Amino acid sequence: MKIPGVTVQELMTMPVLKEAKVLSGEKGLNRIVRFIDIMEVPDLKGWIREGVLLMTTAYSIRHEPEVLCQIIQLLHEGGAAALAIKPTRFLKGIPRSALEESNACGLPVIEIPADIPYTDITQRVMDMVLNRQAELLRRSEEIYRNLTTMVLENSGIQAVSDNIAELLKAPVALIDNGGRAIVTSPQEWNWMEAQDSRHFPINVDKRTVAKLVIARNELDDMEQVGIEQARLVMALELMREKAVEDTESRLRGNFIDELMTPPVPLRHEVERRGRQLGFNPAYDWEVAVLESATAPPEEILSGLLSQESTRRRVVSHIEFRSNRAILFLPTLHPNDHHDGAGADQGLTWAETLKSWNSEKALGTGDYYIGIGSTKKLWELMQSYNEARRAITVSQRLYPDRRVCKFGDIEMHYMLGEAMNKEEFVDLFERKLGKLQQYDRSHGSDLLKTLFYYLENRGSLMDTANYLFIHRNSVKYRLERIRDIADFDLNDPREQFICHTCLIHYYLREHK
Repeated sequence: MKIPGVTVQELMTMPVLKEAKVLSGEKGLNRIVRFIDIMEVPDLKGWIREGVLLMTTAYSIRHEPEVLCQIIQLLHEGGAAALAIKPTRFLKGIPRSALEESNACGLPVIEIPADIPYTDITQRVMDMVLNRQAELLRRSEEIYRNLTTMVLENSGIQAVSDNIAELLKAPVALIDNGGRAIVTSPQEWNWMEAQDSRHFPINVDKRTVAKLVIARNELDDMEQVGIEQARLVMALELMREKAVEDTESRLRGNFIDELMTPPVPLRHEVERRGRQLGFNPAYDWEVAVLESATAPPEEILSGLLSQESTRRRVVSHIEFRSNRAILFLPTLHPNDHHDGAGADQGLTWAETLKSWNSEKALGTGDYYIGIGSTKKLWELMQSYNEARRAITVSQRLYPDRRVCKFGDIEMHYMLGEAMNKEEFVDLFERKLGKLQQYDRSHGSDLLKTLFYYLENRGSLMDTANYLFIHRNSVKYRLERIRDIADFDLNDPREQFICHTCLIHYYLREHK
């Protein structure tokens, strides 16, 4: 924060300057004086300090009074407060160009009577500045003490925010990096509608975690001190909350690890710890797994899940593990909506995840999302395993299906797991071995064409759309399949056998 000072207007009320006159630059009388200096040479480059009141007799420019215009320009560019001059001894008058430049840039030019010693002015000006600084320091300590006491007494961040709003006589808000309000004072204030506001960063661990929004644009030194102390205390409060959140997150992570790793704790233990950590055991739960080649976008995904959970009035959870995100998604029963809790949930969680993927809400990453079936809290390991299996089946059988529910591919997975390998090899060789050999020899996709033809219930158009080829190309490939394999594609029994063989082939053999 800048060193506090007093305005030029306030200095002009001092008795020692009662005979002084403001010659020009009146619009700059609100400039802040923080220091005082005396000009001995006309070359001021590199010597001007922001907030300085420069005094001179103009002796060094007595033969070149037109240089005064350049001096005013340099003072303005350097952020000086004003120029105080004794012109009667060495100058016949202030050049008009200097007065015009003073008016243009708003730097006050003050004429001081020749009989007033510099020491009288410097002493009283610095006394006034130092007194102001002492008052601000005292007030700063008082504000900091009040705010830190609130933090130590665990009054809550809302109480701290209310105190700051009262101090500044203006609405305030604490906003996270995602643009969401952590707290506002008054609580109903919509900070995004503020027409005239200022934003101040809140830093924790050398990074910006939030910003303090003040519905005021002009702030005096006292208010600036209050804001600096408010930022510090807000950072302490956020750091305290972060420590609590980190502890809870670690405990949740440990709890999730136990739920995902056999042997799972006993039901009553899961229910007890679930209530403590925000996993309501009265709800049904689904596990969704998001996988990609790289780490998923934690901030984006967490934000989307938080917004959706707020809309549904439930508490969901998310864990990030390497290139995988694990979402724990609660679902309310109609009879769980007590006292207005539990809004109309509308879309299922699977539909919501599909909308995120289709709308590119997660970005343009190469994601696969598997969703397990609905389970009770102590059965989440099963839902998690199902979500992983859904991704595996989706990647191998339906690479264009980025969101897959286990219920949709459950039979495929069971067929792939249940069939004996040696028996399968023999059956596959008898029914589809010739097609496999033909594909390997000619680099064709007859097996894949047959699989998606059966998947699409014998529809030439749907198969063509899925494979991105012309309908006639599908028709031609099917004719080649009949010629090579020598079986009837219209026979339901042949269709079932071939479909089963292809499912097992793509899941277990052809990875």
